[in-house]
Amino acid sequence: MKNVMKYMLIISLATAITAGKGLAQKAVRKTARVQVEYFKGPDKTENLVATLIVKEKRYVPFGEAMLYFYCLNDTARILLDKIKTNDAGKAVLTVSNNPKITKDPEGKITFIVEYKGSSAVKAAQRKMAIRQGDLELSFFQKDSTKSIEVSATETGADNQRTPIAKVNILFYVQGTFSLYNFAKEKTDENGIVQVAFPVDMPGDTTGVLTIVAKIEENRTYGTIEAKGEINWGKPIQPVKEKKRGLGDTDAPLWMVYTLIVLLSAVWFHYLYVVYMMIKIKLAR
Repeated sequence: MKNVMKYMLIISLATAITAGKGLAQKAVRKTARVQVEYFKGPDKTENLVATLIVKEKRYVPFGEAMLYFYCLNDTARILLDKIKTNDAGKAVLTVSNNPKITKDPEGKITFIVEYKGSSAVKAAQRKMAIRQGDLELSFFQKDSTKSIEVSATETGADNQRTPIAKVNILFYVQGTFSLYNFAKEKTDENGIVQVAFPVDMPGDTTGVLTIVAKIEENRTYGTIEAKGEINWGKPIQPVKEKKRGLGDTDAPLWMVYTLIVLLSAVWFHYLYVVYMMIKIKLAR
């Protein structure tokens, strides 16, 4: 009897272990990815924008997850900050004038953004190396020719500025809801590019236009933006809205004519009915 109980206990333990292994195999953790972008705005503020996504049926943003931002110094990782992602899976670190950030001898800054993982999601990280660049936007006019000039420079390990040659600069006009691209040119060996000003573009009531110049999603420099305003556009006067009421004196003519025809038809039918009633009475 004791042997039977012993064998049953062994079988029960083996079954439990096998079932546990099966459950462990089924509990597969989701795959995560970290995406990193570097952005320098017109106000010279530098931001590192990290996005965390996880794979379900497709990759979706992963909010309320902690991301760790590091700067790589030789072989050591220096923690800059740890930030939780928002509902869009994004976490933004401002890196301007951060004393913990160092450059290598080539002038590059290497960032590492890490998600340490959880019981449900695998760990993930992304490394990004950038060089610090800058854009300066200016306007000039010679005779009747109006032009935009952009100077692109890079700040090296010794904080000396050198021209950025052969890099694409995109030019936009700032619209109400979006940017309108009107030119794309490469800088010369001095980091300078010039394009003609779009004088046929409409501005505000005084002709003011906002011009945006960008190095956009570049592998070496990330995204750098410069912005400037100039009153060289076509002035656009505000449009006076026409009143559309039937009782307004400046109602559209088609509306007035339609109303006259409809009212005339109604009165015609009234008069016709009265005429027929009189005619019937006289016929008796």
